[in-house]
Amino acid sequence: MNVLILSASIGSGHTKAAQSLQKVFGDATVVDFMARDVSTLNWLTKKIYLAALRFIPDLYDRIYKFADGRKVGVTTRFFSSALMYLPFSRLLKKFRPDVVICTHPFPESAASLWKFLHAKSAEKFLLAAVLTDYSLHEIWIYGEVDAYFVATETMRRELAAHCRAGQKIFATGIPIDKEFSAIEKITDSSRTTILIMGGGLGLGSIEQTLTELEKIPVPLKIIVVAGQNDKLLTRLKRLREKISHPVEVLGYVTNIHKLMAAADLLITKPGALTMTEAFAAGLPLILHAPIPGPEALNAAYAVAHGAAIEVGSQKISVVVEELLREPARLDKMRRCAKKISRPLAADEIFFQLKQLIAIKNGICP
Repeated sequence: MNVLILSASIGSGHTKAAQSLQKVFGDATVVDFMARDVSTLNWLTKKIYLAALRFIPDLYDRIYKFADGRKVGVTTRFFSSALMYLPFSRLLKKFRPDVVICTHPFPESAASLWKFLHAKSAEKFLLAAVLTDYSLHEIWIYGEVDAYFVATETMRRELAAHCRAGQKIFATGIPIDKEFSAIEKITDSSRTTILIMGGGLGLGSIEQTLTELEKIPVPLKIIVVAGQNDKLLTRLKRLREKISHPVEVLGYVTNIHKLMAAADLLITKPGALTMTEAFAAGLPLILHAPIPGPEALNAAYAVAHGAAIEVGSQKISVVVEELLREPARLDKMRRCAKKISRPLAADEIFFQLKQLIAIKNGICP
């Protein structure tokens, strides 16, 4: 089975989901659809998107909600697929896959248009979309997608109402590495270990969070991950000298699973992949600074299931201190996180796609 996985380096979540799938598929090829060597236009689109997140997140929220309307969503999908059609065609010609898996709607849109325009082509591939949030958005919905993989049963039902007959929808969870659920929890009994993250881009008011934790009188150990944000890393190292609690400042790391295993509490913006990893690790979440749109809905999901607290208008120091006074509540949050975790999502996606390919090839699975 020749598998091409198309991600998008817009935040780290789509890429991490693709990498998790690559591990279970073995020799699958992962391509960043927004890389400059794939398409200059795609790369520029990414740059504009990231600038919008940094400087005008409220505008992004308005666009996100506007594009979720049925008529506007159709228009948005049309322009997205038309602009990105040629880069996808080049990748298809280069890799000639049996299966194309998309962890972002941009490559999914281009692949869907190709399938629509070449409905009678002999070079047919099975198209799968892996949704990497805890809510459904109109921009993901295409009639040419053969199989959808979503985070929850609620999303599966919502998507089924929009899909045509024959499209498969599976509530598998969001794919992550198995190591998040497999590693043993090792925490410091003498002090509470708090992990602070802001995704791969180091977003989410990390400096303010660290400053707020200085107000907490009980013994803490703080681990801060700046991701790929080198400027933030430099500022955090300077700020560390002003904090009385021991603080470990890290840049981009590949051992997040070990950091989560060592932590008692995670403070982060509600990126879906980070949340999913924390669920698997049984790590309670304090969520703040969501990117308006999907991350706000991700936070609502985690809070509704008892695995997280959303800061809202409160001070982070107040929320953390109150939670640390209630160890029973913290334990309950750990159990709730584990209860909603789906650590084998990548394996289930592999199994379902293998079954669909067998059926497509006329082989009884």
